[in-house]
Amino acid sequence: MLAFTSVFMAPRLQQRFGTVKSMSIMLILFAMTLLAMGIWTNVQWVVIAAVVFAGALLGNNNTLITAAVMNASPVERSTASAAYSFLRFLGGAIAPFLAGKLAEWFNPHIPFIVGAGFVLLSVMLILSNQHHVKLVDHAGAGH
Repeated sequence: MLAFTSVFMAPRLQQRFGTVKSMSIMLILFAMTLLAMGIWTNVQWVVIAAVVFAGALLGNNNTLITAAVMNASPVERSTASAAYSFLRFLGGAIAPFLAGKLAEWFNPHIPFIVGAGFVLLSVMLILSNQHHVKLVDHAGAGH
């Protein structure tokens, strides 16, 4: 699902709605999915369906966020790519540990709810920094 939406759906969304708008919509839907997982953590079919749906959303965002980072960055593409990959994989390393600790300290619902909150925070940060991202769809291929 992730690969399919990353390759086939994200470029269509990007072309029709623009990178930032598509990315923001996908992130909001992802936050809602995490929230559903947080509310119905003990309902197995909900979590399974949400994980599959999240895969589609993350596939879109994989393409959209990468395009936004590469086109918005004022540095060389290789430097932007390295910095983006560092942050992305750092988050991937920290998240499982922190999610486990949140579940241990509070309850199994909290990691999903906290995750949803941070995803919504990221959307607010993106939208409040329009001056940095408004031209991502107009950056040239040689940027």
